[in-house]
Amino acid sequence: MGKLAAMDINNKTIFVIGGSGVLGQEMARQLLSKGAHVVASARSETSLNRIPSGVESTCILDLSQSESITSAAQHIATTSPAIDAIVNCSGLVGFGTIAETSASDAVQLMQVNHLGPAHLITLLLPQLLQACEAHGEAMVVGITGVVAERSFPGLAAYGESKLAASRHLAALAQEFRRVKLKTLDARPGHTETGLASRPLFGIAPQFPTGMSPEHVVGKIIEAIELSKTELASTDF
Repeated sequence: MGKLAAMDINNKTIFVIGGSGVLGQEMARQLLSKGAHVVASARSETSLNRIPSGVESTCILDLSQSESITSAAQHIATTSPAIDAIVNCSGLVGFGTIAETSASDAVQLMQVNHLGPAHLITLLLPQLLQACEAHGEAMVVGITGVVAERSFPGLAAYGESKLAASRHLAALAQEFRRVKLKTLDARPGHTETGLASRPLFGIAPQFPTGMSPEHVVGKIIEAIELSKTELASTDF
């Protein structure tokens, strides 16, 4: 497991993608408690209301729509000239065998879980690199999950989208290592966020009780502070 110099979260600007979700809300709250300046996105006007108070700036971001990604990036760039970290707490899940999964459903999972966030990160590279120049480092955090480590029946399309996101994080870190733009690939197991009850397609299997969002977020923030490059499923 990689480890670099520690990162001080206090007074840093951190963009939480999906700040209206269960995991994103908890991420925002814990970051705020550590003195971070948090900006966050939600998918719609309605869900903006679920972003915790104390977040300094919000925007609508629908990762399935290129225009929304561009608009959100422009908003963030305007309000936050430097971004010290991006934490992606958004995502979609789908359940079904390979034979049962349509091409369109697989494409949508890939778009929301990998291509959309990758597009947004590319658009925000100037702000991340500005933070590298000003503060000596910046970080992109992805929550790819245990499905990025190994395959599970009925989760092929979901796992493929998360594995693509994991590989993107690794390549990003390699390409920008000289300017200390780091990445953290967090791969927790099943977490009680309610995501499994809202699949894009299919019906969730009977999962055992998962980890609490508080626990998972706490582990991720600890890893950010220690500048770790990955959190394996066994680290949770």
